[in-house]
Amino acid sequence: MDTGRQKAGGIAVGSKVILRDRCADDVDRFIYSQTHGEWRFLDAPWESPRDKLTPDEEAKIRQQFLDSCREEPPVPRKRAMMVTGDNHVIGFVNRYPHERFPNLFLVGMRIWEDDFLSRGYGTEALRLWVNYLFDNSTVHRIGAATWSLNPRAIALLNKVGFTHEGTERELALWQGRWQNRLYCGMLRSEWELKSQTSF
Repeated sequence: MDTGRQKAGGIAVGSKVILRDRCADDVDRFIYSQTHGEWRFLDAPWESPRDKLTPDEEAKIRQQFLDSCREEPPVPRKRAMMVTGDNHVIGFVNRYPHERFPNLFLVGMRIWEDDFLSRGYGTEALRLWVNYLFDNSTVHRIGAATWSLNPRAIALLNKVGFTHEGTERELALWQGRWQNRLYCGMLRSEWELKSQTSF
């Protein structure tokens, strides 16, 4: 199966995961994700991971999600749901502009189903997403950032081919330990070279 070029629902298909547009049927899974999963303790945990939403919080998230489903999706997409072959939603990928250079993409990924961690789903999803973004834009580089408390994310970025470009040392104090902010990137020329070798 083509890992990156084959399109389904506007995004991409791999052997483990499909990246597709979000739809209204995904809203309950998305709300579930706000209070479940290891990701809450690895993605800036000092922002108070939640175990429960208030009715008002849930209503607001639900409405925002449903509103986003009605928007005309841009090309390239800003986000995609990560689903298994049986359409079980396990997370999402996204992109957002650099604060100073909006033609450069920053990417993120979240798997909220812990049973799917360390099984290759994240690696394939990020690879599909990078391929999709480069294939459907003229962007020169794609960047990503993570914290030193998240070794799984660091390994994932290395595996997909991102280069470590810098570290803000001891940026955040968390549970008595200083955490570094790590920055990684991939240039279009590097992606093109990897694509020639079945990236």
